[in-house]
Amino acid sequence: MVDTLYRKLLLRAPDPSGLETYTALLREGGATVAHVLDALMTSPEFFANRAELAQRCYPHQRDGFFADISQFGEVSTLLRAMIDMSCTNKILVDVGVMGRSGSNSYDLLRWFGWQGLLVEANSGLIGSIKAQFGPLNYRIVNSAVSDHAGTATLHIGSSDGVSSLNEGHSRMFGATRGSITVELETLPAILEREQIPLHFDLLSIDIEGEDMKVLSHLIASSPYRPNWIIVEAGDVGDYRAGSLPLIAAFDELYEAVGQTQANLIFRRRGLVAALYGAAPA
Repeated sequence: MVDTLYRKLLLRAPDPSGLETYTALLREGGATVAHVLDALMTSPEFFANRAELAQRCYPHQRDGFFADISQFGEVSTLLRAMIDMSCTNKILVDVGVMGRSGSNSYDLLRWFGWQGLLVEANSGLIGSIKAQFGPLNYRIVNSAVSDHAGTATLHIGSSDGVSSLNEGHSRMFGATRGSITVELETLPAILEREQIPLHFDLLSIDIEGEDMKVLSHLIASSPYRPNWIIVEAGDVGDYRAGSLPLIAAFDELYEAVGQTQANLIFRRRGLVAALYGAAPA
C-alpha cells in the first residue's frame, strides 16, 4: 500500500526510510491510511508534481490551464483573454531554463500559446529540457549568459538549480558536483541572432548570482526593453528603487508589480498607456 501511494502521488518508488516508517506506523496502528495520505499530499514534493499529476490524470483536458476548476473551463478562457490584453506578441525569453519544474515559461507555452527562446548553460540538461517541453513552440540555445563574450567555467551545484559561473555562489548550497567549460554570450547578442523583437513580452532570468549583471548589461548596452521581467533577486525585503545592484536607468524604465520568495516581477513603465492609449484612472 505504501509503495503504491508513493508511486501514484509522488511519481516515484518510496525511499527506504519512508517505506519503513509508514509501513511500521500502519502495522502497529500508529497511523491510518488517511494519515499517510495527508502526509504525502501536503508534502513539498507532491506540490511540485501537481502539473505532472494533472496531465497524467486528466490527459483529455489538453487545452485547459491545469489549475482551472471552474465549471466548464471559464477561468482558462478568461485568463487567456486577460493575458492577451497585457502583451503585444506573446514571445518570451527564459534565461537559465533548467527544466519544466519551477519554470517561469512552461505554463505560458503550454496553456496560453506563447512562443519562446530557452537559454541553458549546462549542455547536460538540453536533452531533458527538450523531452520535458516536447512539441511546444520554442527554440533552445545552449550558452551561458554574462556581460561579456568568451569562455568560462560552470560549477555544477548540489542540484542543477544552483549551478553557477560563480563558484562561491554554487557552494553556498552544498558541495559542487564538478565543472564544465561553457561558451559565454551576452544576452543582446543572443536576442539579435535569434531575431527577438525589441519589445518582446517576457524576460525571465535565473542564473544564480549573475542575474543583476546580465539585466543591467541588457539595459545599458542595447535597445531591448521587454514588457515584463521576472528576475531572481533572493530575499530583498520590500523592493524599492536602488535596492538592487542595477543601473539607475532600470528603475526609470521599470516598476515593480510583484514579488515571490526569490523573484521580483517588473513591468515596463508606459506599457499600459502603450496598450490602451492612456493609463487607467
